[in-house]
Amino acid sequence: MSKGMRSFRARMILLLGLSMLFSGIVTYALYKALQFYYLSDVRYEDDTLANLRHFIRSIGDLNFFLIIYVPLTIAFFYLLMAPYVSYFKKISASIRRLAEGDFTSRIEIRSRDEFQSIAEDINLTSEKLKQAVERGDFAESSKDQLVLNLAHDLRTPLTSVIGYLDYVLNDKDLSPEKSRHYTTIAYAKAHRLETLINELFEVTQLNYGLLPIEAEELDLAELLAQLSEEMYPVFDKNGLTARLDLFQPLRVQGNGELLARVFENLAMNAARYGRDGRYVEIRCLLEGEEAVVQFINYGSSISPEDQPHLFEMFYTGDKARQSDSGGTGIGLFIAKNIVERHQGTISAYSDVIRTCFEVRLPLRMRLKEDGSGAASAAKL
Repeated sequence: MSKGMRSFRARMILLLGLSMLFSGIVTYALYKALQFYYLSDVRYEDDTLANLRHFIRSIGDLNFFLIIYVPLTIAFFYLLMAPYVSYFKKISASIRRLAEGDFTSRIEIRSRDEFQSIAEDINLTSEKLKQAVERGDFAESSKDQLVLNLAHDLRTPLTSVIGYLDYVLNDKDLSPEKSRHYTTIAYAKAHRLETLINELFEVTQLNYGLLPIEAEELDLAELLAQLSEEMYPVFDKNGLTARLDLFQPLRVQGNGELLARVFENLAMNAARYGRDGRYVEIRCLLEGEEAVVQFINYGSSISPEDQPHLFEMFYTGDKARQSDSGGTGIGLFIAKNIVERHQGTISAYSDVIRTCFEVRLPLRMRLKEDGSGAASAAKL
């Protein structure tokens, strides 16, 4: 079979032709059966098909033929297309697995047309991606990006510290007031630098599992109420009032210190970007077997383009690296990592009215197998 005859377009023309042929055969057979019935078993005066015969005569034989022929052609074409529908489903499922990071699965299509070529290309792509992952290409790329972002975030406050200290040390005519002012700025920048380094250290610990802390039972409502009290000065400084809606008691398994780190980060974000609103809503509720925690502010919204990237490390959207806000672009990444280690999920939604960060945690963490095969409590 030539290459042109093996193409998808040629196959569709062939299937359409077969559908028309089968439909014509069935229609002709039906016509002959009715004709035989009329000539052999029916007299005109008692013809039970008289109404049908008059209807056919009124619209014409050709039109009646088309009324039967066209739907039959569509039905036969639909049936003959079934293998190709399955090809579409196989290709869609394979692409979905690739998107989820499964590079080991393969798709088998033996159609000898474009579908088979697409399947072979997808399999080749899977194999290349698998080899790239095994070689560590993506890891190296991520490391390079991490180094670039790290250099950017460390250089800015460090340059400021050096610059202001240089003023203080070398300008002999500097007044005590200005000297103190520059020293205060240098201290603030140094504190920001320390915060960034601590967060990077925390990321490293989380990524490499260096925090093997056993989960214990804790009351989320009590934790959030305590956090609200601690955050009062921050909210008050930004003209905000915290409104609590807590389901009490709401007990989950987790590490209180790490979860407090998550909620503090979300509260800081709500205070930082909710200045245009009056309230920060802190909600805690029970939904089935999950505890749901929400931080809602009514300030400036996050654009739809930025929302999918909020939890990426060193996210470079407009809201993630504003130096005046104190954000480092790492906090939400750390929060996501901690929540996932608690077998939960974290998400964000924002529109013109409100911005909501939501954390979902299971009431009971699933047990995992340790190295000896015995079930142990999940470690963070």
